[in-house]
Amino acid sequence: MKIVQSNAISLNGMIARENGEEDWLPAEGWDEFIEDVKQFGNIIMGRETYERVTELYPNYNFDSVEAQYKVIVTSQTSYEAPAGYIAVSSPEAAKNLLAKAGIKVGLLIGGGKLNGSFYVRGLVDEVWITINPIILGKGRPFISSEDIEISLRLKEVIQLSKDRVQLRYSVLKSLE
Repeated sequence: MKIVQSNAISLNGMIARENGEEDWLPAEGWDEFIEDVKQFGNIIMGRETYERVTELYPNYNFDSVEAQYKVIVTSQTSYEAPAGYIAVSSPEAAKNLLAKAGIKVGLLIGGGKLNGSFYVRGLVDEVWITINPIILGKGRPFISSEDIEISLRLKEVIQLSKDRVQLRYSVLKSLE
């Protein structure tokens, strides 16, 4: 099973404003996200991402996304996942859960902390980054400050609407 990390970002690598708002993202981006979820049948996110997006967008969030598996990764052992979600305690547990269910590709849509934890553990196989034509001076980076260095190989560049592009990379493992 492989993990695809996918985020929409500003040109300088932010996934949201400091307060978590994503008001600068075009509506088409949500539609593209829904298509990816339909393709893979799952999403992996962190607890903070789930809670913040649900709070900011009560009528338009992950609750309305149809996916066979909606996985929330959290270190809070007492956390009870909302209806329709499964809570796990680590990136490895998320990957193992989906692999045991026969899922071929896990779609990681986490915030910076969760994305970073997947990278530190060597669990990300592909990176799909949609670059939006905006620079945010302050915000939340798509990978938090982790002591990592990951080499990538460009697989594909997709021109999207509204001056956006999606870059798709393979993560080079140590023997590649």
